[in-house]
Amino acid sequence: MKREEIRANLTAHLRYLSITLGDRSIFRPDNLKQAEDYVFRNFQELGYAPRRQTFIYQRREVSNIIAGEQAPGGYYILGAHFDTVAGTPGADDNASGVAVLLEVARLTQNKKPWTFIGFTCEEPPAFFTPYMGSRVYAKEAGKRQDKILGMLCLEMVGYYRQEPNSQELLFPLQYMGYPTTGNFLGLVSDRRSKPLLERLDRALKQGCSLPTVTLAVPLGGYILPDVRLSDHANFWDEGYPAIMLTDTAYLRNPHYHGPGDVMENLDLEAMVELVLGLVHFVGSEQ
Repeated sequence: MKREEIRANLTAHLRYLSITLGDRSIFRPDNLKQAEDYVFRNFQELGYAPRRQTFIYQRREVSNIIAGEQAPGGYYILGAHFDTVAGTPGADDNASGVAVLLEVARLTQNKKPWTFIGFTCEEPPAFFTPYMGSRVYAKEAGKRQDKILGMLCLEMVGYYRQEPNSQELLFPLQYMGYPTTGNFLGLVSDRRSKPLLERLDRALKQGCSLPTVTLAVPLGGYILPDVRLSDHANFWDEGYPAIMLTDTAYLRNPHYHGPGDVMENLDLEAMVELVLGLVHFVGSEQ
């Protein structure tokens, strides 16, 4: 795999989503629709047969974009939300996740048993409502009794710092030896997902040089509510194993949910490493 090609593709995705489109919130429905179409078109150009899971939110049609087989014998999901909060270009949140999603899908084309999903409506005002795209998917998967072997949620994966004390920590993690330099990728699971967490952490360490730090939280994450703040939590709630991959958002990135969340602040080399690590993981979970 050519690192230069991966970097160029990541850059192109980030540029389109965060600069050409920018604000991709429900309050900018044309931009949200164009982001949805961009994910669909990219999957299609990669040789997948993507499909839309459409529902109505605020009197508008919105859709998750799904590529890959939902095999009855069980399947994995790699997913990222493509919407933003209002007023931000959303480079880290979450063009970074979408860019990595699309590039891993390219490099693991039609690998079974993997499904790739771009989720709509993760951000407020849909957040914590039945209209989150991931909640719609997870609920329907539960009703169908899908066998989801694991869901990986790419939630802000582009912002890294090398300066000491660049990483804030939630209570009580500051007393548990977690690092205070923001140069790592966080992997967060509930207790039920811990075996998946351990396999993912091992594969990333084997497949790339991006440092990883793990956290497994009991009771569905409710005792530490900040770890539930993305699409993975909807899969936890349906009893499926799921991991959030994150640069820890507001605990590190001062531009979180603001106008300064631009691609110039992202670490493209770290994102390339993450792509390489995830490709290794996908190959190991056949």
